Amino acid sequence: MTAGQVVRVLTARLKRPVVVLAAAATLLLAFGLDVRSAVVVALGAAALTAVVERVDLTPEPVRERHRSAARDGTRGEVLELAWTMVGRDGRAGERVLRRLREVAACRLARHGVDLADPGTLPDVERLLGARARATLTRTSHPLPSASDVAHTVAALERLGPDPAPAPHAAAGTPDPDPHPRRTDA
Repeated sequence: MTAGQVVRVLTARLKRPVVVLAAAATLLLAFGLDVRSAVVVALGAAALTAVVERVDLTPEPVRERHRSAARDGTRGEVLELAWTMVGRDGRAGERVLRRLREVAACRLARHGVDLADPGTLPDVERLLGARARATLTRTSHPLPSASDVAHTVAALERLGPDPAPAPHAAAGTPDPDPHPRRTDA
């Protein structure tokens, strides 16, 4: 940059602050303020004017956040579930219990037992045990402990996703293929 360009830029940037300095000093002296005090306040007003001139009032563009569709079992879901697993009092959180009941209801339904039906509670106890049944059916406080939830998860894992094999399968005869023409197996 040449010296002429520098002078033009400085003149353009300092024009308003110098005008504010002169106007503020004149006004303060007219109100009877001491000369030194008037100059200090006028310099402050000029500095504030210089700063305000440099402020850009146009809003910054906001980058769009990419949100992927939530899928069951994704890393974020597991992380969120882990954070809500144990509450402040050492008991399982309500969200964890709801999710555990959903999974248990699905798994028990595959075995022909409806978790929501009070008449099938003996079957739930037979399949999972008394402690797991109590954990799954408790709806009042105090909520089950984290070890009760872990025990129930272990009982559901032992139960397995599929019912016990049919009697003819135990005799050694193979199960008939439910989709004999299926090629993607």
